[in-house]
This record gives sequence, C-alpha cells and structure tokens, in this order.
Amino acid sequence: MKSGDREICKQHVPGGKLMRRFRNLCIKPLPPILLVLLIALVASATNQPARIRVSELDRTPLIAGPLKITLTKFRGSFLKLGGGSIEVEVFNNSTEFTVFSPQRLSFVGSDYNQADVLAIQSGDRYWCALDRRIAPGARLKEFYALNGKVRLPARVYYDEKLLAEIVD
Repeated sequence: MKSGDREICKQHVPGGKLMRRFRNLCIKPLPPILLVLLIALVASATNQPARIRVSELDRTPLIAGPLKITLTKFRGSFLKLGGGSIEVEVFNNSTEFTVFSPQRLSFVGSDYNQADVLAIQSGDRYWCALDRRIAPGARLKEFYALNGKVRLPARVYYDEKLLAEIVD
C-alpha cells in the first residue's frame, strides 16, 4: 500500500483504525495457511518411493511388513538381450515365521514393461521359485531369473506395494 493510500485511510477513519484492522487481517491468517501448505508438501513427499542408485542397492534394505528385502545383485538384462536377474537377501524382522513369496516381487521399467521373478537360478539350472517360510530373525539368500528386461529407472513392488525406484 502506498503512502498516499494511508493518508486517504487516515482521512476517512479517525486514527487509521480501519487500516490497522485490515493489516492485522492480512497478516494473521498467513501463518496457518503456510502451515497447511507445509504439511501438505511434507505429506506428499513422504508418499514418494525411495530413489536408490544401482550401486547402493546392496546397502539399502527395502521394508515390506516384517521383511527386509535387499537386492544384493541386480542385472536389468543379460548382454542387453535376455531377461534380467537379481540376487535377493530377505531378513525376517519379526518374532514369528513369515512367508516370503518371490512371485510377489515385480519390477516396472521406464518402458512400462513389467518383469517378475521367473525361477531360482543356479548356473544354467532353474527351479520353480516357491514361497519360503522364514524363521524369526533368520535370513535367506536366493538368485532369481526374471521373465523380462528391466530398463532403468524402474519401480520395485512387493505384494502390490511400491517399495522403491531404482535409478542409474
């Protein structure tokens, strides 16, 4: 507001009381509005999945309920031709037996193609990737072949829950 406008307010209202009330109305609602915007911003940021570099995957566990899933090795494809593969270490963080189902682990690449766990891989041999019951405080480690390529960046899901986004 210009100084000329203040003079007009002072002329129309003795002592400029209207001007002070107007200024107080403008200033008082500002902090609650900022607080609401800040809370909304923080809430939307917490809904974002963790962004993990491929080089940091083996040090960054993904939490899915009582399971801590760590992708110790990740290969999006074999020589850019074949399907991808992963080595997974799963730790049961609970006090009860928990089921890990490798078929519930999915990757959605930047090309929007989904790759799922196909089989347990050992050298050139493959076995069905079955559900595994993990004892309390125990861990298991398996190497899985995927049924397709995974182009980065890729989203990682377990049991229909987005866990992270893998980036270069």
